Amino acid sequence: MRMRGAGPDKRGGCWDSGGKSRGSRRFPPPCAEVRGAAAMSRTDPELLLQELGGWDWELCRRELPSVLPRLLCMYQESEDWTEHVRVLRIMTEMFLPHISLADVEQTFFSKVLPKTLQLYDNLMYELSIEAKGLTSQNTELCSTVRNLLQTVVQLLETLTSCVRYVCTLQECVPLESIRTLPSSVLYVIKNTFTHCKDSESVYCGHLHLIADLLQAMFKETYSLQKQLMELFDQISVGSASAEDNITDMVSVIHTVLEICSVISNMDHALHANTWKFIIKQSLKHHSLLECHLKHSDILSGLCKDTLLSFQSCLQLAEEMKISDIQEGTDLRLFQKTVKLCRFFANSLVHYTKI
Repeated sequence: MRMRGAGPDKRGGCWDSGGKSRGSRRFPPPCAEVRGAAAMSRTDPELLLQELGGWDWELCRRELPSVLPRLLCMYQESEDWTEHVRVLRIMTEMFLPHISLADVEQTFFSKVLPKTLQLYDNLMYELSIEAKGLTSQNTELCSTVRNLLQTVVQLLETLTSCVRYVCTLQECVPLESIRTLPSSVLYVIKNTFTHCKDSESVYCGHLHLIADLLQAMFKETYSLQKQLMELFDQISVGSASAEDNITDMVSVIHTVLEICSVISNMDHALHANTWKFIIKQSLKHHSLLECHLKHSDILSGLCKDTLLSFQSCLQLAEEMKISDIQEGTDLRLFQKTVKLCRFFANSLVHYTKI
């Protein structure tokens, strides 16, 4: 299957046969151990990918300067979804761990993530088109849709690995050192949760054919968001931060606020934890962000969710009273909803005191 409208993005810089970028940096030639694989990459990328499967940790570290540029070139030029994800996973699992925090934005994220978002958009577009004709009788189309969903899940897993890697680098991570990562990840999180939320209409009543993969996609997006929130506990914006850092941090909080509106009826724990992130980051960077955040939108969102959760409590209580329910699933749901309502009310009071 081919990607639509996803021509190669040359901004990342492909590499010529001499191991030199189209920019200015020159890398040393590969050692004899990998010279054969490097030569094969120019004639048969598949042979290079197969060769890399036998490389160990130390060899990947040593040959990163000569091999990563070629993988980036393959990644930029590929129009096949399967190959795209395969190359991305190789770069992330085998070479990303050998890139320092000081170099990871320029060397990896700024080159890889724009193309990754392009791949993601093409996958989601194709899903929206193919899903319209989904039926149990059309087994070929069903297989196509399932393959698309599986590819999205793999893409989410790879992004989670990227975020997890940054978390291991050091306790304090300057925002400018990973500038491309948060916005890219949040874009994927927001749109994937939206896809899950709209799945009933997207898949035209045939959810049972792909429910397992939709569930996997939701869970992986949940994990990706959780990992990103853990990363932000380590991120430093700085007391006298550059304007770009402030703009980026404000954008993060506002995007997460948009995610809150998407997931409000999907999962209680996810919803609460997403709001906790907004409150926590607003407090953490209060002195820098106070004049830039849309406080009215945040307060409005908290008020709305407080009211909705309170109304849900009343509705559940009335249903339990009519049914004379003293225990079971409905009671547990009522207790969770009461807890959520209390959380929103406390958060609202807390935020107004900032």
